[in-house]
Amino acid sequence: MNQIKSRDNAEKAAVNLLKSLAAPFRIEGHEITIGASIGISVFPHHVSDNDDLLQQADSAMYAAKRGGKNRICHFSADLGVSVRERLTLESELRRALNEKEICVHYQPEFDLATNSVIRFEALARWTHPALGVISPLSFIPIAEECGLIFRLDAQVREQACREALTWQEISDRPIQVAVNVSSVEFARATFVSEIVEVLDRTGLHPGLLQLELTESSTLTGIQRAAATMEQLKSIGVGISMDDFGSGYSCLSYLPKLPFDELKIDRSFVSELTTSPETKALVQSILTLAHNLKMKVIVEGIETQEQLDLIRELGADGAQGFLLGTPGPDPSERLRQLRRAIVDSHTGKLELAISSAEVGG
Repeated sequence: MNQIKSRDNAEKAAVNLLKSLAAPFRIEGHEITIGASIGISVFPHHVSDNDDLLQQADSAMYAAKRGGKNRICHFSADLGVSVRERLTLESELRRALNEKEICVHYQPEFDLATNSVIRFEALARWTHPALGVISPLSFIPIAEECGLIFRLDAQVREQACREALTWQEISDRPIQVAVNVSSVEFARATFVSEIVEVLDRTGLHPGLLQLELTESSTLTGIQRAAATMEQLKSIGVGISMDDFGSGYSCLSYLPKLPFDELKIDRSFVSELTTSPETKALVQSILTLAHNLKMKVIVEGIETQEQLDLIRELGADGAQGFLLGTPGPDPSERLRQLRRAIVDSHTGKLELAISSAEVGG
């Protein structure tokens, strides 16, 4: 490191470090590949001491992570402002978790064969007393970066399981709750035992819980992911692949992983009715998933035309603003919406729900 005397020297050292880390290595018979996010700040750059220099490098590192990870980023003045905002949000998020300020909203998912609600997806929501509504796109990445994601996920999971227990007394059929799982949490050795504990603590039947995993959660170690999923399925918990098609979408891994369901990402839906190529791709995903004994839910349905088309293509379920926006505990909605009904003349899905309810 004593040879680093300029920005270019630092860049070359960082590139060499990334190359060194890219080579796979073995731990207990398993091949592991890792990457790194590297932040660079070069003295003096308006710093008064080493602490300032390290803080600037830290700011650049977080920017590299947000850019897609396994990247190199140099500090700039704009990043200084960005990191201060990030540190403020991190501090406020810690406070919010301590004070149970994070709440859970739920969005319905519909079975297209019976036109009924089959589950509600639990979504973390945060309304700050001074800053107002803070988007999950802002606070969830920060939670993941600073290790708060474990507390956040645990709080959402606990609340969702407790509230889902009350739905069963209102509905005329079992209603599942779907909970998102971060990739870092799924990788923990204690994950399965934590799921068992929350089910025991809340009294929710395992069959009423569905865990939604992202593609990245499983691709870092197929064998380990499959083993964890099998443990979860052995106790009766359902597992779905969330946002399918938004990430790596390496189809070769699907037969190796025991998913119950795929959720096709909303990014396909916007072009579904206008692009023959997108329609063909969705049809191919449906065929593949069904051949693997997996059901398919299509996310992001916003128009009747989209709903009609995915029904025609053979999708098993749908989720989106057309069918219901996220809202607080859906107990009242379930009292009004015993089931979705079909107009006998048009075959269109209609919701027995007031316009106020549809508006959230």
